[in-house]
Amino acid sequence: MLSHPALPASGGFVTQLGVDTIAIERYTRTADRLDGDVALRSPSVRVIHYSAALDRSGKIQSLVTEIRRPGAPATAPAMMSRTITFGPETVVETTRNGRRDTTSGARRYEGVGVPTLPSEPPSYGLYEQIIAANLTTTGTARLTQIGGPGPQTAPLALSWRGPDSVQIASGFFPPTPWLEIAAVSNGRIVGVNAMGTTIKTIAHRDDNLDFNGVLAGWAAREASAGPMGPASTLDTTRASIAGANLEVVYSRPAKRGRVIFGNVVPWGEVWRTGADAATQLTTTRDLVIGGTTVPAGKYTLWTLPTPNGAQLIINSQTGQWGTDYDPKRDFARIPLTTTTLATPVERFTIGIDPSENGGVLRMSWDDRAYSVPFTVK
Repeated sequence: MLSHPALPASGGFVTQLGVDTIAIERYTRTADRLDGDVALRSPSVRVIHYSAALDRSGKIQSLVTEIRRPGAPATAPAMMSRTITFGPETVVETTRNGRRDTTSGARRYEGVGVPTLPSEPPSYGLYEQIIAANLTTTGTARLTQIGGPGPQTAPLALSWRGPDSVQIASGFFPPTPWLEIAAVSNGRIVGVNAMGTTIKTIAHRDDNLDFNGVLAGWAAREASAGPMGPASTLDTTRASIAGANLEVVYSRPAKRGRVIFGNVVPWGEVWRTGADAATQLTTTRDLVIGGTTVPAGKYTLWTLPTPNGAQLIINSQTGQWGTDYDPKRDFARIPLTTTTLATPVERFTIGIDPSENGGVLRMSWDDRAYSVPFTVK
């Protein structure tokens, strides 16, 4: 385990979402400073430059971050910049395009310990520094972190999971750890498995990464073919049946070469039935779904998949993020019919197959389709 290690002077990381590389990072470190760049592809190519001042024990005293487009003049104001200065009173200052952000321009906190970048995936160079400076013995280090540009803070726990691995759990992303496993060897993060979290990425160390070359390739492809877009696209399914207007608003994650059910979507755990915000169903008339009467109104849809079947969960809470499932607000749990697909579906799809007085609500992804009949009451 770590014992005030001599951290590497430089390094790099590559982060993948399935078969797609979505972020790269490079950093350099001296005794009193850590500087790095994180380039991201989604929803469009941008670079976050960070510069952290370190004290003699390696803890971060201040962090400056700037977000810019590739090729933007160095003299032009950053799209967003943020300065966090730690001390008895921690101060966070944010500007956008050179102007103070009036919503979250300057915030003050007491007892705040570590920063994060305003991005997902995060900076592993920063986390390498935070682990080494705060977790030098067995057990757990409990800290408080600053989130994005707003006034958020949350608890952060660093815990040894073995002689060479650390679990990082963030209060911003309950109930699962934010970074499931950070593999550490002599102070170096060698890989990060975030499959147990909502970001579902895998990162590996690459100290020979051609950062400028990869970034230039991303920028060229974006210029010719347009931006990559969000990892999960927002979509709406609508249908008008027997005087009822039905609408399902949801986000559509992609397979990206991964095994979905039992892996990306674990068995036996409630799934948000998509990505990002909770999937929302609106109906203007009462429905009977799988034998259960559902009054007109708005609901969120969740799914409980297992190897032997699945349930549709209709929940009365609406407007929440997809990690904010409250089982106390469940309206009904309804069995779904499972079908194995011969041709995998790349991007998660919710459809409504109409009939004269009702139809079938159908969800398809990878090699599975889940469905349930409904009628308009």
